[in-house]
Amino acid sequence: MTKTNPFAEQANVRGPWRRFLDAFAPLRPSLHRYCVQLTGNVWDGEDLMQDTLLRVFGYLGKIDRDLDHPRAYFIRTATHLWIDQIRRADRHRSWLQTATEPTDDALPERATEVAQASEALLSSFAPRERAAVLLCDVLEYTAAEAAATLQVSDGAVKAALHRARTRRDHNSAGVMHAASPPKALVERFLAALANNDMDTMQSICAHDLTVELVGGARGDDFESSRSFFAHAHWVPGPEMAEIAKLMKLGSDPHWQLAEYLGEWIVLGFRTLDGVEGLNEVHRIDEAAGKVARIRCYCFCPDTVRAVAEDLGLNALPRPFRSPDPPGR
Repeated sequence: MTKTNPFAEQANVRGPWRRFLDAFAPLRPSLHRYCVQLTGNVWDGEDLMQDTLLRVFGYLGKIDRDLDHPRAYFIRTATHLWIDQIRRADRHRSWLQTATEPTDDALPERATEVAQASEALLSSFAPRERAAVLLCDVLEYTAAEAAATLQVSDGAVKAALHRARTRRDHNSAGVMHAASPPKALVERFLAALANNDMDTMQSICAHDLTVELVGGARGDDFESSRSFFAHAHWVPGPEMAEIAKLMKLGSDPHWQLAEYLGEWIVLGFRTLDGVEGLNEVHRIDEAAGKVARIRCYCFCPDTVRAVAEDLGLNALPRPFRSPDPPGR
């Protein structure tokens, strides 16, 4: 039997994926805004938007009929993905409530966090109520347009709006937040990054470190992520002016610690066209005292802008993907 390698199609997929992102660009701000308000915070909103992009792109290869009304299709897909997340959290909560024989002396800390997140989710708007409110009160859809987007009846949307508007508990909740990493660990990460100290960086990172450029590439260990750390300090010279323009990559990279939404994060700044501003945001997950996961929001212009606005900072214009390699 002839063995095939599905990853051999990577070169053929990369171009269509980037063209898909380019075509989606005009819709990006409104979908990002919708996802953030649906989930309740900018981090979960960005994750939901990225998941929606991947889901819709996958649909393009599976569905024979032509798709139309892209904005409505994206919103409907995001809404369904979010509802599925809540249902999974609900099922997990039910499982925790009925479990009577835990394998350890106490439930794992993570399971407790899931249960608490589920409780918060279920005490807020029902999923379709929240979607209806956002579509009609935020995006200014008519009830008929919202019904068409969610593929429900006008009456169902109107009923959801009535229930939501008469309920005054507007507490938002994201889906299963991880605990904020210790400040001391984030400070060590910041110092190693700022000083380009790869020995220290490697010492504080877990063996199975994951580095993700949200919306872009990913590394699954420290060695495959070295280019990520090196690129943080990279300033293109005059001979690479065109690449620098495409990447909107400024000069004088530097970083500082900040607390945002109860979490210690690292803010990256650069100067572009004489203006200093927020260029990227780094979030880390901790496990056993080590940095287990790094998420860099540098290809997330709407999230960078939202964080900057909340912190009273200027945001630099950011691309939503890496540039095409030369000659492609």
